[in-house]
Amino acid sequence: MGRNGYKVLDSDLHVMEPGDLYLNYMDPKWGDRIPRGTRPGPYDGVPYTTADGSRVRNTQVSGFPNLGGKMAPRFTIGSDRNFDPVSQVQAMDMEGIDVAVLFRTLPLHTDDDHEPEYANDINRAWNDWITDFCKEAPSRMKAAGLITLHDAQLAATEVRRIVTELGHVGACLTPEPALGRQLPESYFDPVWSEAQDLNVPICFHPSFSPNQPHWSNRFASLSGLTWLVETFDQPMEQLLATVYMTAGGILDRFPKMKVAFLEGNCSWLPWLLYRLDERYELYEGLEGVINLSLKPSEYFFRQCFISVDVDEYLVTDVIKRFGDDHLVFTTDYPHADCAYPEATNIFLSMEGVSEESKRKILWDNCARLYSLN
Repeated sequence: MGRNGYKVLDSDLHVMEPGDLYLNYMDPKWGDRIPRGTRPGPYDGVPYTTADGSRVRNTQVSGFPNLGGKMAPRFTIGSDRNFDPVSQVQAMDMEGIDVAVLFRTLPLHTDDDHEPEYANDINRAWNDWITDFCKEAPSRMKAAGLITLHDAQLAATEVRRIVTELGHVGACLTPEPALGRQLPESYFDPVWSEAQDLNVPICFHPSFSPNQPHWSNRFASLSGLTWLVETFDQPMEQLLATVYMTAGGILDRFPKMKVAFLEGNCSWLPWLLYRLDERYELYEGLEGVINLSLKPSEYFFRQCFISVDVDEYLVTDVIKRFGDDHLVFTTDYPHADCAYPEATNIFLSMEGVSEESKRKILWDNCARLYSLN
């Protein structure tokens, strides 16, 4: 398979969840609160509700244009089969993808109005469903289980379950604060401890306008500028997650945990690491500053990976500054703004990226991240 002689491992391929997922997989004790719904159009995500029609996941953005409907004709392989496992493999074939790690599209748990057990059980249902989904082609489709941070002990238990019982290769988290707690707090250490012990990467993947503190939600109520929510939600939340993991001391406490920052660009990384190192050197040793054994940038290069968009030409600056050992590839199918079925070709045609760098980004680094060598 592959493309033009390169093996291709997509670090962050998405699925489109069906309307009856939770009815089939969620603990029946939740009764009428179990999410259910119908896909409005051939490429639309399912607007999940409870039995009385209440939305399960609230969002702070209204009136945002439905890009998916406009781009549906490009995704007929998926939409014709309701984005089932067979169509997922067919789409991978068309993109030249040998292996893909599959991620959620609609993270229903990103809502601070949910109690921890309910949010966690939403995740458990999704994780069981994606496990069955991957059985269509288990050597080619791998799962990144969905983890919520509403309760650290429940999250740690689910990390262990998805790895030891379900065979998942990654743990997908959103980096936003959960119920008022932020990532650097020691409260979350049980999650990082499990990930380190199990050698499973923590994969940060922000959600579009969740009902949690979210940097880009400041644009949600600005007339004519709601499109800026989608423009900045992923990069800014990933930037903050990088800060928390490195300068926040988490990677200092867990030196063998692997972390990936996905679907948020990589071009901002040189500036951020420069700024963190410069400021830490200035303030190191002062009261109230976390004492680190390494510079923030050194934690990143020891333990972290970051994805590059297929047309992100500024990656050449990142490679020039930092090399190519920490970059991973994603086509982002079937999101509305992806370049399917030409995403792999677009990346391969990018000027200024050597054949060796392309080989690492397309396969070697992704395989090292997910221990798929």
